[in-house]
Amino acid sequence: MRWLLLPLVLLALLAPRQECAVQSLIPLPVAQAATSSVAFIVPPLRPGHPLAPLGTDRFGRDAACVLPRALARSLNLAVLTVLLGLLPGLLLGLWHGWGRLRLPPEVPTLLVLVLLLGRGSFRVVLVLGAALLTARLVGAQVTALRKEPFMEGALALGGGAWHLWRTHLWPHLRGRAAAVVATVLSGVFLWLMELGALGFHDQPTLRIAFSDGFDLVPDVTALPLNADLGQLVSFARWAWLDTPEGLLWPVLLLTLLVLALKDLASWADARFVPPLSRVEDQPEEEKQRPQTRRIFRRRAQG
Repeated sequence: MRWLLLPLVLLALLAPRQECAVQSLIPLPVAQAATSSVAFIVPPLRPGHPLAPLGTDRFGRDAACVLPRALARSLNLAVLTVLLGLLPGLLLGLWHGWGRLRLPPEVPTLLVLVLLLGRGSFRVVLVLGAALLTARLVGAQVTALRKEPFMEGALALGGGAWHLWRTHLWPHLRGRAAAVVATVLSGVFLWLMELGALGFHDQPTLRIAFSDGFDLVPDVTALPLNADLGQLVSFARWAWLDTPEGLLWPVLLLTLLVLALKDLASWADARFVPPLSRVEDQPEEEKQRPQTRRIFRRRAQG
């Protein structure tokens, strides 16, 4: 599944830079219009139509334009979220792994904060969620390392915080960095889908009022601009009975991203992380790090 990331990233890189065209009426080709009683089609078009193979939304925007732009927007948002939450998550994870901090669950925390702070805090809430998930992953690794013989020996010999970090913690956490980043990215895409299904997003919308002349009260609709995949889910959930593909396409892309990143995290974990089980299988004298053995020699000589 991890190989799906390459075509998805290429699709995002090739996305149109301009906002997709809105067509309240879609003109038929000249040859087809000459033999038809109508010259225009009222959107949405369903998938498989010659004018829009993937269909259109109710504003007449082609899904082949909207989906790549939403994918690119989601990737930019997810990468920025992870970059901002990585360092705070690392620090919180070290504190959590040492048993001095308890972390709240990510999803309920995100929902409560979005409900309390509103849509203006959407990005801040995502960064906080990325930091919490990073802290949980780092804390689990630190907790496992604390139980290893070389860590117990270093602590018993009075090893300082810098010595423990440089000699024991960082070499193991460095190998897990790729797996942690991939896991947190998959979590961000999953949150975009979940929050979008609940109607939360951060992009502005264009509100349009229109009337057919028979109703004195104009109808008001919202047009999502520069939307990410979560925002497409948020808007498509109201019309999924009429146009289920409007909800299917963004959910499918988000699901593929989550599964591909999960597979990438598993592959990176097996490829780059030094397994602690191999340390357990080594002779007792090989379990000590060179720096720890030097501490033993200095204490013996003193």
